[in-house]
Amino acid sequence: MVTKAKMEANRRWDRDNMTSLSCRVRREYAERVKEVCRDSGDTINSILKAALDQYLAQHGQLDDV
Repeated sequence: MVTKAKMEANRRWDRDNMTSLSCRVRREYAERVKEVCRDSGDTINSILKAALDQYLAQHGQLDDV
């Protein structure tokens, strides 16, 4: 069980160190992506992160992050 203090520390760290990237897609496309992720056991976050890492690597910037 995670303590309230630990949860607050995690929220504080996330607030100070994390951000969200987003893109707008058609609803049907989003539903298809969610379905494929669910069926394959992936998360949308993991596939987007992998795509972004690949993009940065192609531009020689991955090792800077």
